[in-house]
Amino acid sequence: MNEGRMLRRINQGDSKALEEAIAQYSPYVAAIVRNIVQPPLQQEDVEEIVSDVFLRLWQNAQDVYAGKLKAWLAAVTRNCARDRLRSLHISAKLEEDMLEILFPGPEEAIVQAELRQLTREAVDTMPEPDRELFMRYYYLYQKTDDIAASLGMKPATVRTRLARGRDKLRGFLSERGYSCEAVNL
Repeated sequence: MNEGRMLRRINQGDSKALEEAIAQYSPYVAAIVRNIVQPPLQQEDVEEIVSDVFLRLWQNAQDVYAGKLKAWLAAVTRNCARDRLRSLHISAKLEEDMLEILFPGPEEAIVQAELRQLTREAVDTMPEPDRELFMRYYYLYQKTDDIAASLGMKPATVRTRLARGRDKLRGFLSERGYSCEAVNL
């Protein structure tokens, strides 16, 4: 069934369409959840978060555009997983933007905000498909094999491009006075 038809049927209360969405997208959603919450959370927690994501789809199908379901699911999944970690007072591996940034001292909030902004600028200047690879790997928590399969690339090529992207990011930040240890990649 095509995505637009599936969304229309879910929006009309067709539980069979939701079952089809669950069958098709559960592995994708579960992979994102696992990459965010395991460890410290267990498989039962992963399953509950996945269920929460599909409940949100059931409740909000009218807000999802055809052709954008996978991206919508990824964003909702990431938010649900982070919400669960926050409710348990556990920090996510990657916080609000894309990278975990560690600084001691009283100026931490200012330095982190500046570094996040510079990181966003650096990633935004990456050519395609490098930018998409970076976003998929660090923001959507996709594995290199999955990224490679979806983009028709070899996994080794994805890993090489990510390594080069990290090197460019380190150089970009280094030129602006940040040490390579400032960003945990």
